[in-house]
Amino acid sequence: MKCLKQLVLVLVIGVLCLSGTLDGQAALKEEQRVLKEYRSFKFGLTVTQIAKIMYGASYKQHLKQTNGATVLKKKANWTQNEKGYRERGYSFYDRSKTLPRLMTLEFHTRKNQKTYFLVQKTLQFAADTNSGLRESTRTLKHVTYIRGDETEAELDELLSGKGLGQVGMRWSLDYKSVQTKQERKEYKYRGQMKIYTFKSSNPKKKIEVMMKFDYQKKQYVMNTYSIHTIKKK
Repeated sequence: MKCLKQLVLVLVIGVLCLSGTLDGQAALKEEQRVLKEYRSFKFGLTVTQIAKIMYGASYKQHLKQTNGATVLKKKANWTQNEKGYRERGYSFYDRSKTLPRLMTLEFHTRKNQKTYFLVQKTLQFAADTNSGLRESTRTLKHVTYIRGDETEAELDELLSGKGLGQVGMRWSLDYKSVQTKQERKEYKYRGQMKIYTFKSSNPKKKIEVMMKFDYQKKQYVMNTYSIHTIKKK
């Protein structure tokens, strides 16, 4: 009887481990698919072009005309018309059991024109945490070791495990498609950021790190970091 109980326990543990592994694999596969779609939303694409990627052959059913401009039928989170420039933003929340997430897309027009171009996008992975974002499984061993300008490789050396772990949020912008040639010469309004939340050697603290893409170095470097006290729920 004792042997039988031990065998049942082993089988239960095995099933639970397999289930966890399958859930992890499903989440990883889904994230790869989501990232592929997210990256396909290239800056400078029009609302119509984005709709074709999102909805395929039925894309026309998701478009409408508003004040002479083609926009999504989906209700915009916000709209603005200032000094001849039009702006509108949309949010897409997916309540996936394996990878809940929120994606936002922001479109602008050129001055005194009606065609909307993609200029900004974010991808947030939701979780039941203080910040509402997914957190990395990595632990930052000693926060005092941070200089504040580490590359991803240098930050990796300060963390447990290999790699930075799960990212909580991705944020990119590029306004080139709506800037004039003169504006582009004066300032290239573009950027890429990633936010991670790491565990701390202090169980009551967590460290949030923003990595910003350096276009000269062609790699992500730390932009800011902050230490947060974990709030009891």
